[in-house]
Amino acid sequence: ATISTVPASAATKISNGVSCSKAGAMTKVSGSSYKCAKNPLVKNSKLTWLSLDCLNTATTYTKAVANLPKIKAATEATVAKLDADIAKQALQVEEAAKIVPEYQAKIAKANAELTRLKADTANLTKNKATIAAWTSAVRNYEVAIKAYATVGKQSDRSEKAKAQALSQYENSKTDIGTTLDMAKLICAKGF
Repeated sequence: ATISTVPASAATKISNGVSCSKAGAMTKVSGSSYKCAKNPLVKNSKLTWLSLDCLNTATTYTKAVANLPKIKAATEATVAKLDADIAKQALQVEEAAKIVPEYQAKIAKANAELTRLKADTANLTKNKATIAAWTSAVRNYEVAIKAYATVGKQSDRSEKAKAQALSQYENSKTDIGTTLDMAKLICAKGF
């Protein structure tokens, strides 16, 4: 039988998960920094050497998990407000669908009257105030129609904002999962 001896320098190789005794102690091995700490990803963990990359990633993960309920609450509040806006805008779209044709008919009537008044060249001076009133009415109806046309665009923007808010929350959840996976990898024993 042969007996082999292990050199003393190889007895305790420092890497993630190797036991240590002094919390907060720091060391460098092959360009990587390690700290003696409890693994924040493991319940009831004991003091072990953990790379600073592991600790930083685990800290990012735990902060993100703690922040997620705030993100959820903010998202829910935003979505509730947007839903109320969308409902209000839907009523405005319905109203616009009724009023715009009425205004267009009034514009047509006003334009017909303007054409008639302007054709009466003998009474242009006498009809000047009436022509100005009809011209002003046409402009006012056109401005109102343009305003109603923006209602549909506002509703589209609100729908997009709602989808974006929901997407950001889902992305936050996905990012947390990705950060956890990264932390598990970086904090793996022996890494």
